[in-house]
Amino acid sequence: MSSRRVKPWELADAIDQILIEYEGDVIGGTRKAITKVSEKVKDEVKEASPVGPSWAKKRGRYAKGWAVKELGSTQTTVHTVIHNRTDYQLAHLLEKGHILAHGGQYDRRSPARVHIAPAEQHAEKYMEEAIKRIAQEG
Repeated sequence: MSSRRVKPWELADAIDQILIEYEGDVIGGTRKAITKVSEKVKDEVKEASPVGPSWAKKRGRYAKGWAVKELGSTQTTVHTVIHNRTDYQLAHLLEKGHILAHGGQYDRRSPARVHIAPAEQHAEKYMEEAIKRIAQEG
């Protein structure tokens, strides 16, 4: 930001212009931060995802399937979602656990393998830090 001289009657316009520049910097920085944080969280979920047994034909397919998708954006907002392209049905079952069927008996449960919730909590922390940094730099 450069310093400039303004006459008293031009002060309001000068302040408006400075605020518009600041807003543009903050919005641009926030959009970039959302994209970076989404990729970082996707990598965390991918790293923490359970991998099938060594004998399974589709070993690691669930973990490899994580992707970031931009749902839409406007000038001021970006909506992204992290999803599993290949085995989306498993995300909830693995995260929360589920009942196993063994010969008609439904008394055993698969234990929950929590791998999405910690990454979601990290995403909140990362975005908070990024926005604070952007506001200070802007």
